[in-house]
Amino acid sequence: MAAIHVMGNFPIQEVLESSCEGFVIAKINGIFVCSCYAPPRWTVERFSHIMDQLTDKLIGRRPVVIAGDFNAWAVEWGSRVTNTRGYVLQEALAKLDVRLCNEGSVSTFRRDGRESIIDITFCSPSLTTNMDWKVSEDYTHSDHQAIRYRIGQRNNGGTRGRMTSERKWKTKAFNKDLFVEALRSDSGTEIVNAVELTRKMVTACDAAMPRKLEPRSNRRPAYWWNEGLSTLRAACLRARRRAQRARTELEKEERNAAFRVARTALKRPSKLASQTATRSCVEKQTPTHGDAYRVMMAKMKGPSTPAEKCPIKLKEIVEGLFPQHDPTTWPPIPYGEEEETNAGYQQVSNEELAEAAKRLPAKKAPVRMEYRTWR
Repeated sequence: MAAIHVMGNFPIQEVLESSCEGFVIAKINGIFVCSCYAPPRWTVERFSHIMDQLTDKLIGRRPVVIAGDFNAWAVEWGSRVTNTRGYVLQEALAKLDVRLCNEGSVSTFRRDGRESIIDITFCSPSLTTNMDWKVSEDYTHSDHQAIRYRIGQRNNGGTRGRMTSERKWKTKAFNKDLFVEALRSDSGTEIVNAVELTRKMVTACDAAMPRKLEPRSNRRPAYWWNEGLSTLRAACLRARRRAQRARTELEKEERNAAFRVARTALKRPSKLASQTATRSCVEKQTPTHGDAYRVMMAKMKGPSTPAEKCPIKLKEIVEGLFPQHDPTTWPPIPYGEEEETNAGYQQVSNEELAEAAKRLPAKKAPVRMEYRTWR
């Protein structure tokens, strides 16, 4: 019921899923593309189950594009109301870091005078730059309109972008058929120089095998890190490698002792540098910028989920969090008549309260309360 048709210079690198009902996933030029179709005859339970399967397949994979006919209505993409399928779809895709790409209120489904927006597109934030999503008015010989858009990853030309192009490939995952097919698909242009030949080979290699991860050295160090700690860390790693390569028991014992000394020499300055930098950040008192703000926001920031905009669902959330209860009429207590008689004995003096407080154990939560019965 769902398919992906590739036309261009980039062949399908990997078919991630084609056996599940209602969707198919393929990797094309490093992007995971998911095509979906959910017929209107499906029950809500069946639709929810399929959406859970789809998100489970795509969790942890980036970047992604999810597009198809979901037969779901929601005010977020231009429908008049949000139906049950719309709620289910939004809740399921909230597990992924994707954004809604539909723009405007042009209908995507038209038949016998009826119109609706049921063809929806989601994609990773890195692919939304200059996307230009729009519903085409060209004739398609179908009751659905064609949807056209461009996707691409942002490249600011910084150090991280240059490192990405210099990464090596995972040769263990080399696919000869994909490599040959990529070279054949790009055989229309004539090779005139070494630069053009290199470009063709790089494109074919990208199609045939994934690249390795970027070096860890590109990661930003901790705000309290310094050059002295880098030297101590290098010495600690060097001592650990020597200990791991020891052959005899005597050599292993000596090198393990040297490694423990180097590790201790690294831990103490690291802890001191962390405490000093934290104290300095607090003293600077820069609540809206600086290292202190960045560190605290990194700890407090939750998962990236789209904000809820449907007024009906927002009303349900507020009513669930703040329910309205009817006034409660409490029954009369059995000793209510005796309260007036013993009203003079219900006063507790400050001396009695202080005496009771002295009997509480120090630095412990009170586990025993004394009450006076007035009966």
